[in-house]
Amino acid sequence: ASMSARAFAFASASRVQPTRALARRRDARRRASNADGASSWTVVVDRASSRFGSDLLVERVSSDCPNAAFAGALVLTRADAPDAVLSERRDDGRESRSGRAVGRGGVFDAFATLPATLEGEARRGKKTIGILGLGAGTCAEIMAGHHDDVDMIGWELDPAIVELARRHFAVGDLEREGRLRVVTGDAFEGCARSEIEFDGLIVDCFDENSVVVACLKDKATWEALAARLKPGGRVVANVSTGRGKGAKLDDAIACAQALADATSDEVTIWRAGACSIWNELILSGPEVNWRRVADEYGDFASLTKDWFYFKKPADAASGAPWLAKTLGVDNDSA
Repeated sequence: ASMSARAFAFASASRVQPTRALARRRDARRRASNADGASSWTVVVDRASSRFGSDLLVERVSSDCPNAAFAGALVLTRADAPDAVLSERRDDGRESRSGRAVGRGGVFDAFATLPATLEGEARRGKKTIGILGLGAGTCAEIMAGHHDDVDMIGWELDPAIVELARRHFAVGDLEREGRLRVVTGDAFEGCARSEIEFDGLIVDCFDENSVVVACLKDKATWEALAARLKPGGRVVANVSTGRGKGAKLDDAIACAQALADATSDEVTIWRAGACSIWNELILSGPEVNWRRVADEYGDFASLTKDWFYFKKPADAASGAPWLAKTLGVDNDSA
């Protein structure tokens, strides 16, 4: 398969991420007097200080918000980065087969397709999925809602996020049901030291500025994670690195190649802008039968599109940036 740099590139500078509109309205609400009766798209329902960045905010988005993707949702953000939604939860009648509220075609839903992509031993029987960067548990809730045969271990670095997750999101319920075990601490170190063989791993780790962590560009990081997978297991990761002129396309490509080089010299990329979701996902392992995935999980059929598969060319030199070359992107233009 081929994929041009334009196809893989981020949203144009003129395209504004929808959550920024929410952030501007929220800031205006904070400056305005509550006595004026003005409506707001968001209301802060809880907050917590964090030693890893600015205060964490739990906010309820009004049901009449013009951004349908977040209308009625409970969202977790940081005070100084309101356009970066860390986690979300909604209960508006959009329920999965097991009765849990699900998302609306976002990146957390895309993560939940992982079990359907597994091969061989990892595809059979009860599955254990590791989530590196649990946040407030959105991915875990959606995963549990669609996969009765999946249990999860989630690592979250920030104890303040874990506290809010148990208080307002689904984490507490999932823990009590035995579907999720939460570990507070460094996800990469914890997973690498784990004695568990995982069927799949989800990596959704960003720093306090919502920038993908630098270690994901390091082949050794992925080698350590891949060593914890069963045969046929896969890793899927969010490597969103920005939008418009500020996008760091070269970082996303470097993460994707590092994953490929550490596993089977192949990687599948979900491009920015697919399904109007401005995230870049990378998936390890052989090419996926996406028709099979869509047939098995019709709720997520739209999320099986816009995946592009790449394999390292046989003549690529060791350490050479073969993926950037394949995409037609060099470091000067990325």
